[in-house]
Amino acid sequence: MANSTPASPFQFPFSGDVTQAINPWTWWLRLMSQVGFININLTKSSDPEMERRITENVAGYGKQLGRVIEVLDALLVNSATAGWSADQKKALVDFLEMAKEIAAVKGDYIAPTKVNVERFLEGIRHLKEKDEKEYGEVVERLRKELSS
Repeated sequence: MANSTPASPFQFPFSGDVTQAINPWTWWLRLMSQVGFININLTKSSDPEMERRITENVAGYGKQLGRVIEVLDALLVNSATAGWSADQKKALVDFLEMAKEIAAVKGDYIAPTKVNVERFLEGIRHLKEKDEKEYGEVVERLRKELSS
């Protein structure tokens, strides 16, 4: 029969089964939510281990959010908005503008997806209306690049 001892926060050597994860960062990070430029979030989750595996092995929060924005962008660009209220249409315009701003911040590389090509073509059409000379130069550059 196991030896019964009173509950105590302390365990002394040879006093029984002792298992404790000692991680000084745990208590320190609970006191401070940001250390230097590293922002650490100890949010609650119904399954923190699953969440950790997803963010480490599948996709981080930024990539997950990016995919959601891309899908919503594609759906909304191709949606009929005739029956939408003014507020709903404004929300759509605001969302699409935010998606464009995010794409601009990504900058150096934009994946050649169907949505991104459509966005690019929309920009070309806008350029034609705004500055026909620059439009001609861009179109010529595209022709050269695509023919090679």
